[in-house]
Amino acid sequence: MGDPAVTIEGPWTAAEVQALLPQLREIRHDLHRHPELGFEEHRTQATVRRWLEARGYAPHDCAETGLWADLHPGREGPCLALRADLDCLPMQETTDLPHRSVHEGRAHKCGHDGHTAILMGVADLLARHRDRVPGNVRLVFQPAEEGVRGGGGRVMVAQGVLDGVDEIYGLHNWPPFPRGHLRVTAGPIMARTRELDLVVVGRGGHGSQPQACRDPIVAAAHLVTALQTAVSRGLGSEGGGVVSICQIQGGSTHNVIPDRVQLAGTVRTFDPAVDARLMERIEEIGRGIAATFGVTVESSASEGYPVLVNHPRCAEAVHRVGARVLGPERVSDEGLPIAAGEDFAYFAQRIPAAYFFLGAGRGPSGTPGCHHPDFDFDDGLLAVGVGVFLGLVSDRLAQPMGSSAP
Repeated sequence: MGDPAVTIEGPWTAAEVQALLPQLREIRHDLHRHPELGFEEHRTQATVRRWLEARGYAPHDCAETGLWADLHPGREGPCLALRADLDCLPMQETTDLPHRSVHEGRAHKCGHDGHTAILMGVADLLARHRDRVPGNVRLVFQPAEEGVRGGGGRVMVAQGVLDGVDEIYGLHNWPPFPRGHLRVTAGPIMARTRELDLVVVGRGGHGSQPQACRDPIVAAAHLVTALQTAVSRGLGSEGGGVVSICQIQGGSTHNVIPDRVQLAGTVRTFDPAVDARLMERIEEIGRGIAATFGVTVESSASEGYPVLVNHPRCAEAVHRVGARVLGPERVSDEGLPIAAGEDFAYFAQRIPAAYFFLGAGRGPSGTPGCHHPDFDFDDGLLAVGVGVFLGLVSDRLAQPMGSSAP
């Protein structure tokens, strides 16, 4: 299967992009070999810094292990920001690729190595034609997007990375969508996330005498089942929420009923009112299980990433540029929004923004998804990402941009 066709807009040429791709693949593979967790991306940060400095940029460190740089520091006029994430996941690499991770328990299984290589390529091409870019472009390399010690976007915003920026754009590869296609929509595109923790406390005892116990395992089993109705029966078909229990732990041997069972999961919503109702429903279900089985149910939900909302003007710009760069038949909002979370939401809360997906699916045989141990970023998307980002620079800087909604 050949790489997706890409039309290059602006002062850049397709030949320039094609000539750069081998170097971007080499960079991407190097980053993949040396993955780093959130707020630990020291080698990655140094790699990006050297690349930027060699091309005349003056990068600024931000959020511990992130950095940003302006194409035209201090220039008056419109400023567009482009963002890529740097960190890996705490996962084991299971591929036998030549560029597989050299670190046990750390791997680029979400494609951030590819996102970083794309933005490094954009930085190179912008610098080649610096005098022909009418406004400023801020390149944002963000640490710690993943939830291990995530929230690097929030830290960068707090440290002023968006000061003077009118609009910001970000991308993500996405295997469920067809390879070389672009998906974008106005409004909510990714979900608010919460980490849900529940503890069922009963009275333990010998496995031969369950009647003398308040069995937390049986209660927990019913709790898991009942929580599956929180969306379907609590919100209805248009509810727009997800509750998944992903972990359950209780007991340590074959013949002892434990005192407690711990459960953990995730809650995803796209609307504050739905989020409030869903959390209320989870509490109601917990109280019902407690009363039925004579146990107590303790629940807590941490604040995760907020819902990611695309500004209509920015989403339309991505759609317009994508149609020119990739072809209108390869751009749509099909399959959106998705219930995954993304801390690009913090950027979008502050200024007009748009986040979009580059499809990486290779047909009915299936492509390992993000966070799968066999996943590897598709190098054929490097030119796609570079082309769309360059197209956004040409499109948005050719007309006035406001720092707030029109």
